[in-house]
Amino acid sequence: MNPAATPATVRAPIDLAVIGGYLGAGKTTVVNQLLEAPHGKRIAVLVNDFGAVNIDARLVRARSDDVIELDNGCICCTIGGALVDALARLAAREERPDLLLIEASGVSDPAKIAQVGLLNGAFRLTAVLVIADALEFVHTLADPLVGAMAQQQIDSASAVIVTKLDLIEAGARERAVADVRALAPTDIVVAADHGRVPPALLFDASVPQTRALADVRRWQHQPLGSNAGVFPAFASMTLAAPDVLDKARLRAWLKALPRTILRAKGFVRVADADGGISTRVCQVAARRLRMTPPAQGEHAVASAESVIVFIGFIDPETETMLRDGLLACCVHTAA
Repeated sequence: MNPAATPATVRAPIDLAVIGGYLGAGKTTVVNQLLEAPHGKRIAVLVNDFGAVNIDARLVRARSDDVIELDNGCICCTIGGALVDALARLAAREERPDLLLIEASGVSDPAKIAQVGLLNGAFRLTAVLVIADALEFVHTLADPLVGAMAQQQIDSASAVIVTKLDLIEAGARERAVADVRALAPTDIVVAADHGRVPPALLFDASVPQTRALADVRRWQHQPLGSNAGVFPAFASMTLAAPDVLDKARLRAWLKALPRTILRAKGFVRVADADGGISTRVCQVAARRLRMTPPAQGEHAVASAESVIVFIGFIDPETETMLRDGLLACCVHTAA
């Protein structure tokens, strides 16, 4: 009989992202660009039908009935039967991917797909990306037959990707983005450059072992040169807390992060209600918060202090809010 698994032997979760959006919005283009990009990540993609994903033949190394292997180390699988079964097969692979990307059909609810994924403890949600077609977005929402469904898709988004902005006049692009932002539950609204999106939308920044209280790194994303200033730069902000954190206070604060924060991830030392102190992996994505014990491989990077990385549109005001908010969660800070 095999000994029971301990937290030190549990494999680290696989990051999970869902891409949704109404028919023709550009989901397939975004998926293909992610597969072709030189990010160095192993991506597994689940799609409803290979026929909908026209993978460049130069990338294909081998193909079976339900798997395409790519030269860059990625794989592409059909969902086939039950999504639960497909997830279980991926989780059982000896060489796990860094990220599982699920392309939702144009008439499905990405939030429900993400929820199914989270039923399997092998996966950890990082994003629900919804594609909005700048040409048709407003008309689709106004359609009495499909408008409610399209709005439901937008409501599930942790980030919205606006496509086809290059097909409308430069002066109308700001208005198109404003229309999307006004109807989205998030302020993370970015433009895709022919399907290319900022890697920070999907890939977590590493958590450095640093005692610096604040380290801000910005990634400029201005795909449309004539539209500078409309699409803000992403930033990664690393914060270290000088003291143990109050668990309840920290949870409440993280759940109330502003709409401009896409994701937060780190290792935190928290004081429980019984007075005990433990290290937890903290993950905030798609308005969901998880705190779990470190898994195999995560123990090595867990530091002796609490360190959290925030990713999003971070201006000086937000920097101050994040810094003060984390400090207020320390056990020796007055609530």
